[in-house]
Amino acid sequence: MLQITRAFPLTLFAATLLFSGVPAAQEVDNEGSAEASHQGESKHGNEKVNQQEQREEEGAVHLTEAQQNLLDINVSPASSGRANETVRAPVEIMFVPDLVAKVGPLLEAKVSEILVDLGDKVSKGDTIATLNSVALAKVRARMQSLTARKAAAEAEYKRERSLQNQGISSEEEFLSAKARFLTMSAELNAAREELKAYGVSSAESDTASLASYALKSPINGVLEKKDVMIGQTLSSSDTPFMVVNNRKVWAMIRVSESAIGQLALGDTVRIQLQPGASRAYNGQISWISTQLDETSRTVLARAEIDTPEGYLRPGMFGTAVMSAQTNGALPLVPRDAVQTVEGRDVVFVPGEEQGEYKATPVRIGTEANGWIEIRSGLRSGQPVVAKGAFDLMSALTAKNRSASHGH
Repeated sequence: MLQITRAFPLTLFAATLLFSGVPAAQEVDNEGSAEASHQGESKHGNEKVNQQEQREEEGAVHLTEAQQNLLDINVSPASSGRANETVRAPVEIMFVPDLVAKVGPLLEAKVSEILVDLGDKVSKGDTIATLNSVALAKVRARMQSLTARKAAAEAEYKRERSLQNQGISSEEEFLSAKARFLTMSAELNAAREELKAYGVSSAESDTASLASYALKSPINGVLEKKDVMIGQTLSSSDTPFMVVNNRKVWAMIRVSESAIGQLALGDTVRIQLQPGASRAYNGQISWISTQLDETSRTVLARAEIDTPEGYLRPGMFGTAVMSAQTNGALPLVPRDAVQTVEGRDVVFVPGEEQGEYKATPVRIGTEANGWIEIRSGLRSGQPVVAKGAFDLMSALTAKNRSASHGH
């Protein structure tokens, strides 16, 4: 259900949203359509009005990229099953390992400044701390020396080549100058690669002090760990900072041995936290283990859950509710996916254009366990707005009111 605190931004959105009427899929009587078409041909004066009224009744919501970012809309395939026949299993939340970064220096260094605090948002490449490293200063000093020696060797090499072409310099002197130039070039490249291995670019070395070392975040996220103090010396194995992108988490589900055959990859999962939690989360099964835990007689499955607000945290426990694959299965959508527009039950499906969502009339069946059966108007596996349908309904209703006032 939509929180009361969202009413104000939703009102602003509805007030500023631009709409365009686009026909949506619905049940239509073919004979009635043919008759309406015939009457339209004989009454040209009313044709445009009738078409406009039809578009306003059917309607579609068009969102710009900025508007889509404002609304929390999630599209997923409609599940298949029966609302009152579900599989329930315990679930534990964990971070996605690929979206977690433990950050520390790649060489021994002393912390001189800490630029972020716990909970701060950081972007990839942001400096989270400044360190001083004696080892880094030595590498940079050696690179500066090699840069100067390479320049001198290159000048000598070019001079000897010119003299040799004039027949003044010997072949031995020319080859010796060339060897010194190539040696200096190789040593300088090696020093640059060493800096790169420490996470330092040559450009940074040109502007920073010799010992200065900027510790940067490798990903976008939030700082979740800061176990360090100014003046502390860190080794190359220390990782005092941890950055986490918590906009997506894994729900690790332990499915009983008897129920595992009723699940498949891509099935929609509804995650309900412990009693007292105010909301549930939808996701899809992305992995099912092939191994059975001999002690618990369960199989581990994983669902990916989008959490734009970052509420779900590792270690949270709850229950995963999944529709069982049974005979006579019907398309299933989360309860919040079905909205009422002008007295009709509708779901929103993506349109042909980017940011377009069409209100599609449906005939609903049984409602249970947070799911609603769709008896007509939607196919199993068809993309449907599983989250954010209330916002789209509110916007569509605002458009229809505006259109009626315009007549």
